[in-house]
Amino acid sequence: MATGCWLPTTKTPPSAALEGMDSLRVAPGGAADEAEVAPMTQTPLWLKKVQALEHHHGDVFRDFVRMAACVCSCGEREDEYRRTVQRYPRAELETLCEAFGDVLGHKLRNPFDDIFGETYMARVSPTTRQRLGEVYTPSAVAMLMARMSVHPPEPGRTLTVAEPACGSGILVLGFAEALEGLGVSRLHLQVQATDLNPLAADMALINLGLAGIPAIVRHGNTLTNEVFHAHQTPAWRFARPYSGEPQLEQLSGGDLLTMLRVTVPPPTRLAS
Repeated sequence: MATGCWLPTTKTPPSAALEGMDSLRVAPGGAADEAEVAPMTQTPLWLKKVQALEHHHGDVFRDFVRMAACVCSCGEREDEYRRTVQRYPRAELETLCEAFGDVLGHKLRNPFDDIFGETYMARVSPTTRQRLGEVYTPSAVAMLMARMSVHPPEPGRTLTVAEPACGSGILVLGFAEALEGLGVSRLHLQVQATDLNPLAADMALINLGLAGIPAIVRHGNTLTNEVFHAHQTPAWRFARPYSGEPQLEQLSGGDLLTMLRVTVPPPTRLAS
């Protein structure tokens, strides 16, 4: 897989990580047209690469999620992106670049997979999970709940989905997959997803953004109606489900890559 470098500390723009993937087409059911892909192992390749750096730094997983979320946030978080990558030397940034390429390639082939949820829950102690009230929803449960609740919209209408405690976005992914199982494109969704944990909101932004789901993902408190940060996925800007006239009916890998290329920050060289 050709990933290039997605980090704006070099002459190569973040969008170079997307090169070589245009030929992948995401089928309505989520599988790639070209070849079957083995399911993710217990420790996926991208996570091994991230974990390999953790003896030099603290929580590389958190930094990796933050940087990937910046790529999916339509160019709104370049300053945050640059502050984060300054902590890493060039060789380690290349490793993180490869890890992002692995995540992107997997999501292009399996858009409704939750890349981060299970990994995050395994990294957090039971005491912390209990204190934060965080519970991981298995994908099978998310899919069952979605199939029990989803109904196809009337022709020309969109479905609005509100997720007040979205976590990594697993329930929205299940809903989108169930909807496409009924023959309705995920581009007919309008998703509003919120989580109090900023890391969870970033994980949801990546999961939904790389799945091509139109969504606004908020770091906020649903109970008090506070919003600290809000970001649109590329599909929200380009499919425009809120207009009533989506520009796309089906999403290909090339379509998603085009959205990301247009919305990632421009290449920037940091002062040495």
